[in-house]
Amino acid sequence: MHEYAEKIASVGAEANPTFMTLGITPVSWGGGTAVLKMTAKKEFHNGIGFLQGGFYVILADEAIALAILAELDPGSGTTTISETTEFIRGTKDDEIFAVAKIIRKGRRIIFAEAEVRRGSVDGDLLSKTSTSYLITQC
Repeated sequence: MHEYAEKIASVGAEANPTFMTLGITPVSWGGGTAVLKMTAKKEFHNGIGFLQGGFYVILADEAIALAILAELDPGSGTTTISETTEFIRGTKDDEIFAVAKIIRKGRRIIFAEAEVRRGSVDGDLLSKTSTSYLITQC
C-alpha cells in the first residue's frame, strides 16, 4: 500500500492539510475507489449564497488522488495531466460527498473520475470530474 493511504488509515484527515483546512473527512478507500465528505459551510459560499464551484473540484480531486494512491506501490506518485469538471447543480449548507473511481490504469497513465453528491453517496448529483494522471517514481 502507498505511504499516503497508510497515513490516512492511521491518522485520518490529519494526514492532509487540505482536509484539515476544509473539514474533509475520509470515508472509505481501496479497490480503486474512494469516498470523501465535507460540509458546504457558509464561509465557502459565493456572492449569491451557493457553495463556490472550486470546492467541488477540490473535493473531487482529493478523492480521485486517494483512490489512485491507495493502489500505487510505495515510492510511486502521480501528477495531473488533465482535469475537467462539469457543474450540474448548486448546493448551500449540505453535507457533500465525492465518490471517486479509477476508470482505467495503464503502465504510465491512470484515468479516473469522481461525482460530487449532496447528502449521501447516492444523493443529488452536483458535479462530475474526469481526470488523467501520469504515474511517477519518487
